[in-house]
Amino acid sequence: MLFSGLAHAGWGGLGGSGIGLFEVLLFAGLGYFLYRKFRSPALATGSGTMQYQNAGDYNSHNAPAREETAFNGPDFSSMLMMDRNFDSGRFLKSAQDLFFKVQGAWNRQDAAALSSLCGPELMRAWQQELADLRARGRKNRMDNIALSLSEISEAWTETGQDYITVRLQANLLDYTVDAKSGAVVDGSDSEPVEFEEFWTFTRPVGPNPWKLAAVQQA
Repeated sequence: MLFSGLAHAGWGGLGGSGIGLFEVLLFAGLGYFLYRKFRSPALATGSGTMQYQNAGDYNSHNAPAREETAFNGPDFSSMLMMDRNFDSGRFLKSAQDLFFKVQGAWNRQDAAALSSLCGPELMRAWQQELADLRARGRKNRMDNIALSLSEISEAWTETGQDYITVRLQANLLDYTVDAKSGAVVDGSDSEPVEFEEFWTFTRPVGPNPWKLAAVQQA
């Protein structure tokens, strides 16, 4: 009855030329195909600076495009098919733990620890940033980290990889010091910086370890 009514209202043809239900479904299918095709390739090169004091300079053209969460929340069904023990609550706790581990490794300028926590493309960007700091004789510090909100905003599976994006809100002291004197040369060691970010984690489908693939500031 619904489609019959639409046909009488004009969906059954345009000037007799025949844009009908089949064509409408065909166009819808094509649109979904393009949506899936261009949805996540940017994750392969997702990256961003670790420093927060210059928030206006944060947004990276390599960061993944963020999407709105579905009204019924993230769908984990594709992950459960290959990992029956997957639990979103347990994953979120692991993501929170990884968030603090990444910040700690950054403070220590521990490239090996960072490499074990994130993907190769993101690691290359952060290695370059650390090299730039060393070349200028500086160290970036992140202290008194307080995570105020963390929630899963999106989850999907594509091309043999699981992806989960977590929305994080936090505040911390973010400042840069001279490596020799310890004097603050940028940022503040007393005024906290508030920020909101979306961290996307990935793994090969199945019960495999997660790594941080991309960071995008809100």
